[in-house]
Amino acid sequence: MEGLLDFVLRDILTRVGGVDRCVSEFIRVTGTLLPDKVFYRYLPELHHGGRTLAGTPVRAQLLGSDPVSMADNAAALAALGPEGIDLNFGCPARVVNRHGGGASLLREPERIAEVVAAVRRAVPAAMPVSCKMRLG
Repeated sequence: MEGLLDFVLRDILTRVGGVDRCVSEFIRVTGTLLPDKVFYRYLPELHHGGRTLAGTPVRAQLLGSDPVSMADNAAALAALGPEGIDLNFGCPARVVNRHGGGASLLREPERIAEVVAAVRRAVPAAMPVSCKMRLG
């Protein structure tokens, strides 16, 4: 949820309690390897072992459609220590879908499979990889 579920809100919600895991806002991957500072901007929790100040694990969410770029960025991000990597195949925003990301990929299940397989190979086997999808 771009612009909503940022570090501050994750901190507040996890301090209140009842939250088992958080996912970052999506980090858009467009064909280049992002610098670490981008990952730290979206996930300041990386400075705290990939956990909120209350100790709740945070997964980093990537949004993109190129298997190689997604895998390269997932590997770089995994080295910084998030709890896991989440792939966004569910964003309904028109601007995202117009550029071939988010929910528009649901029309291309083969591409989704390629991205997931590439990311899975790129990150440590013990690191969870999950996907965000929507029906309809």
